[in-house]
Amino acid sequence: MHGQISKALTQVNSDGGESDAIDLRQLQDFFWRRWKVVVATAIVVMAVAFLALLMVTPRFTATAQILLEPRKEKIFGAEQILPELNLETSNVDSQVSVIQSINLLRRVVEKEKLTQDKEFGQSQKLGLFGFLTGLFSSSEPAGKVEAQAADQIPPDVLASIQRLRNALEVQRVNRTFVLSISVTSEDPAKAVRLTNAVADAFVVDRLDARYDAAKRASSWLTERMESLRETLRQSEEAVADFRKEHNLVTTNADAKVTISEQQLSELNGKLIAARAETAEKRAKYEQVAQVMQKGGNLQAIPDVVRSTVIADLRKQQAEVARKEADLSTRYDVQHPMLINTRAEKRDIERSIAAEVQRILTNLKNDYDVAKSREESLDASLKRVTGETGIDGGVGVRLRELERINAANKTLFENFLSRAKITQEQSTFEENEARVISPAIRPGAPSFPKKGLVLSLAGVVGLLIGIGGAVALDMLNSGFLSSREIEEKLGTPVLASLPLLSAKDREVDGKTLEPARYVIAKPLSRYAESIRNIRVGIQMADVDNPAKVILVTSSFPSEGKSTLAQSLAWSAVKAGMRVMLIDGDLRHPSISKQFGAEAKPGLVDFLTSAVPLEQAVIRLDDLTVLPAGSKSQNPPDLLGSERMRQLSEKLRDLFDYIVVDSPPVGPVIDAKVLASLADKVVFSVRWRMTPRETVAEHIQYFMQHHKLAGAALSLVDESQAPRYGAYSQYYGKYYKKYYQN
Repeated sequence: MHGQISKALTQVNSDGGESDAIDLRQLQDFFWRRWKVVVATAIVVMAVAFLALLMVTPRFTATAQILLEPRKEKIFGAEQILPELNLETSNVDSQVSVIQSINLLRRVVEKEKLTQDKEFGQSQKLGLFGFLTGLFSSSEPAGKVEAQAADQIPPDVLASIQRLRNALEVQRVNRTFVLSISVTSEDPAKAVRLTNAVADAFVVDRLDARYDAAKRASSWLTERMESLRETLRQSEEAVADFRKEHNLVTTNADAKVTISEQQLSELNGKLIAARAETAEKRAKYEQVAQVMQKGGNLQAIPDVVRSTVIADLRKQQAEVARKEADLSTRYDVQHPMLINTRAEKRDIERSIAAEVQRILTNLKNDYDVAKSREESLDASLKRVTGETGIDGGVGVRLRELERINAANKTLFENFLSRAKITQEQSTFEENEARVISPAIRPGAPSFPKKGLVLSLAGVVGLLIGIGGAVALDMLNSGFLSSREIEEKLGTPVLASLPLLSAKDREVDGKTLEPARYVIAKPLSRYAESIRNIRVGIQMADVDNPAKVILVTSSFPSEGKSTLAQSLAWSAVKAGMRVMLIDGDLRHPSISKQFGAEAKPGLVDFLTSAVPLEQAVIRLDDLTVLPAGSKSQNPPDLLGSERMRQLSEKLRDLFDYIVVDSPPVGPVIDAKVLASLADKVVFSVRWRMTPRETVAEHIQYFMQHHKLAGAALSLVDESQAPRYGAYSQYYGKYYKKYYQN
């Protein structure tokens, strides 16, 4: 049952690890370890930005708003006469270009004497702000007209105009008739003065443009009106002469037709009305005829339906029918009351039929009368037409002359009206552009925006800091957590050994070695990590518990000797008979720790110089076999038969044998000793030992099934990933179980 649960938990963990694209806990660990780098970088970037802000000359922007008011009352023809003054939506956008034009800005330059100004004069050198403004400004000469105008302006004035244009910004406020004018300058008072000057120049320019346009239109219309007046006079004389020549009189002084033509027009109108009436009557009559021919229901004809008499008779018919139905339920067929009722019903039906026939007859009569009236009017029209046929050609010519005269008169009157309008407009200076919000002194500089710049610098600094922190992590060749070792090497990590400072190892006023610290503080976190390693070694092969434990590493100074001593003392604390062997014959660290550099040891025993009893050192319950004398061939001694026999003998004498071997990288001694050991514990120094080196050296022990696991040593808990190291991650929860 326990195995099934473990298997299920393993499956859940593996599935969860594969499904997560981004491990948020790893990101949390990353920022926890590198937050100082990120924050420091952000502070440095912000400090640099702040210093740069102190060196930049502040600039102030003043803003004014102008309202372009369209004409509320449109005068007839004004939009055709002065189209340039109509403030349509598209025309409002064009006013932006007008404000930025050379002619308008030249007025401001000359009025404010900007050629002599230090900032806008020709001798002014463009700074960083001016260079960037000029570079990104869209105010280059727009076309040949502006280029030609610029050629006629003195160079100093043109330079001031260009600098003013670079400092000027004109925008339309949303889709309204309001324009926003802004000028940026190093002096806030100057920015206000120039902004109001540009706004006033635009208002004056609008008035001048309106006045000039009205004058030009009035002059043109006056000349045109004179020619039209002469044309109208000639056409009127032509009509009068033609009438006089053909003796054509009119009914009154203002009439435009002859007597015969008037009669013809009246008859023609009456005939058209008569024909329409006849067509209507004929349509009704033909509809009735079609219904009668097809045997249809005559009572459905519209005139029959609209008849009030028919409607009354139908009401009576319905009442009698209801009465008949009532009597039929109470009496038989031969009852007098029922017979009288049926007779009354038949009379009503005959009356309805007679009324329908009368209506049909009336329709026929109406049609005949209308047709006779149409024929009479048609005959009269033919008689009148016969009388006027002789002078038809004269009438056509007369009407042609009159049409020409009417067109000339209309055109003349139209131009006369427009001439009056333009004359009024040329003297009426209605202000269609006015300043609704004059510029005021800005309270704070518009450039640079310190808050925005510092905020952006902070964001950029954070991004650079994060990038630098990522680069540091990528450049770090060592392992930062147990999880990295397990994922990259595929080997279990027995424990992570914290880095103990001198203050941490201080007990009763004395600073102990880490190995002795295990005995002095058996409930400390370090001691617990050593016990985790011992348990992990035991669980590596439960059926055959390991007795001979080899401790090695890739390079020196990775904490393997300290780990070996700590394992030995931890086993002693557990009540075992423990032998600690210094197998590093080249640099015997353990021998130095116990002050046995000059005493006989392993080398002396293997060379048969001394017996085993004289080579060992007994300390309480721990037996130490130092390295002994120097040797010129350590691998041969460690791989000798005598060494193998010693190993077998010690297995019978001790419960736990810990062998401290040389590093795997420099020499082969550790691989020789591995053949005598049951399990190997590989020490990996946190953040220091390259990953590739560990992977290369640990592979040998994994292939020979000697590796019990790795131990991550000298871990700085303040910098280690809390997620990767078991003890670090859960330290804040389990701290009360440790006694340092």
